[in-house]
Amino acid sequence: MPNLSGSNGRDPKNCKLFYFLLYGAHWLGLDPSDEVLLRAFAGYARENSGSGLSLEEQIGRLSKEHGLDIKLTALKKLRKRLAVPSVRRAAKSMHPAEVDQQVTDLKQSDTLGRWGVTQVKGRLAAVDVLITRHEDAIRESLHANYDLEFDDRFVGKKKKPKHRTPLNALGSWHQEHSDGHEKLGEQALQIGKGISLPIYGSKDQYSAWLHALLLMPNVRTKNAIAHYYLDLVEGRKYRVSIQLTTDMGSEVGDMLKIHERLRAHAAPDFVPPEFPYSVTLPSTQNTPIESFWRWMREGEGKTLRFVLETGAASGIFLPSDDIHKQTFYWIWVPFIQSRLDSFREYWNNHRISRSKKKMNPSGSSPKNMLLNPEAGRITARDCSIHVSPQLVEELREAYGGIQARDDAYRFVSQVFQSAADEAYWQMGCPEITLDSIWRIFSDVAKSLEAYSVE
Repeated sequence: MPNLSGSNGRDPKNCKLFYFLLYGAHWLGLDPSDEVLLRAFAGYARENSGSGLSLEEQIGRLSKEHGLDIKLTALKKLRKRLAVPSVRRAAKSMHPAEVDQQVTDLKQSDTLGRWGVTQVKGRLAAVDVLITRHEDAIRESLHANYDLEFDDRFVGKKKKPKHRTPLNALGSWHQEHSDGHEKLGEQALQIGKGISLPIYGSKDQYSAWLHALLLMPNVRTKNAIAHYYLDLVEGRKYRVSIQLTTDMGSEVGDMLKIHERLRAHAAPDFVPPEFPYSVTLPSTQNTPIESFWRWMREGEGKTLRFVLETGAASGIFLPSDDIHKQTFYWIWVPFIQSRLDSFREYWNNHRISRSKKKMNPSGSSPKNMLLNPEAGRITARDCSIHVSPQLVEELREAYGGIQARDDAYRFVSQVFQSAADEAYWQMGCPEITLDSIWRIFSDVAKSLEAYSVE
């Protein structure tokens, strides 16, 4: 039994650390517990496109997130006591055939073949399949099974790029960029009148952390974007950035007013012009979020659009039929949102390529640079501002309350939602994938038509 009351000649601080490393937090009644630490180490392994955080980065994150200040030797002892598997060891334990199977399973969700070695590695890491040291095996698997995709992904001659001024932020949560994306909107899809799947997103400039990527019925109304922002603030434990940067559309007006009210109440010392509440720019100059849309359009968005258009062109979907229209939204909205959530997880854990031209940091994951901004630049700081939950609730009520919030996100009526859920359950809840989604859509629509549900 360890002597927890006396140090036996040791420095008291070092004595506690010794027993923590040897026996765990529960011996001392301290946090974090072993379970919390294991979850933290598992998360660190997923970052940097599955390469994991370096030991130095892990030390910084343990200090930031859990108040655990330890050195390199202590970290190694802690990882050993908890039997934390290293990314390198996990990769070495995998047989090439197992790597090939994991790659093949993942690529079933990449209909257009837009995911190369780095994306495959990062997406596998997001679901705790750590095969980063097997990059050659991943590449061999892709060449063996999807060789033609390499030529399709080759970047040919590009247009002359516009001049861009390097971006520079004080740290994470300094400047947050928001914008709507309508490449799955009505005019872009052209699969039926009124059929639209617009997305709204927000991104931190310093870290490139993607705060949100949300499918909404309409991203052009003030009230909808106001509730989007209130949800965003609540979901981030009532924190806001110093500055919001948006395009010049009228739909952002109420969101900017909400942000100004919250920041002014919580941080009255941050005043314009040194710290503006918001900046509005033409979309082409809102580069952090606009460039992200282009990146997404060439990958995830392009795959989704292809499957959407293929099904519509085959005659399965009749947009003029109300049951078809609501069934379309019933099945496609949660499916696409799940893909967006998966993509967001991948993005926030992938490694940003190093660039000497960038003033903002690179060479690490957005997650690491958001939570530990000093790791990207020694002078950087977490600039987040904690706002009043009560004020957020008051603002929510001022914009129509929970009912208005629900209306801002609702694609189908509650009656139809229940009927479609019941029809799907009666079918045995088959798995919805890119290959099966139109078939399940057709079966659910036929079932609802038989009962005349509208």
